[in-house]
Amino acid sequence: MSLAEQRLTEFMDILASGAPTPGGGSAAALGGAMGAALAEMVCNLTLGKDTYADVQEEISRVQAVCRDHRRRLVSLVDEDASAFDQVMAAFKMPKGEERSSAIQAGYRKAASVPLETARHCLGVLEQAATIARIGNRNSITDAGSAALMAHAALHAALLNVKINLSGIRDRAFVDKTTDLLADMEDRAARKLRETQELVHEAL
Repeated sequence: MSLAEQRLTEFMDILASGAPTPGGGSAAALGGAMGAALAEMVCNLTLGKDTYADVQEEISRVQAVCRDHRRRLVSLVDEDASAFDQVMAAFKMPKGEERSSAIQAGYRKAASVPLETARHCLGVLEQAATIARIGNRNSITDAGSAALMAHAALHAALLNVKINLSGIRDRAFVDKTTDLLADMEDRAARKLRETQELVHEAL
């Protein structure tokens, strides 16, 4: 059974244990998925409402985007754990060039998975801003909560990217990825601020 298919209490027990996986990357993916689900909920509470007749098409589009983010983030819960398991398996190999190459490949994979998690969390943040602007006003705090969760999950994911980058020898790859992370952090901050301003104006 995959991590994502377990009961929440079971997953939390495993997360709290001394096992190295699942860890922060898997938790980030789950947090992002919950943010996406909240955003999707507000869309569903807006769809079919006469009061919001003029935004039905856009909300329907946003709802589909949030659903796709949620589903991918759920799958990344397991992928993140598997990626780190690959790193640990590489370190157990006999010393030599094959082991060194496997470690580098493992680190790249372990960085790429949480990077994808962060991308999807940023996508949720972008949609949450739209939802806060045009969605059901009775659920606007849920849009704000979605943005907060996605923002926190994004930063948790990026921490996991950064720690794996520290083990990668390819400086060009590390520098390029580091620049990408900075851009994502900036965009995420702007979207969170935009969403929170809309929420607080409505309260």
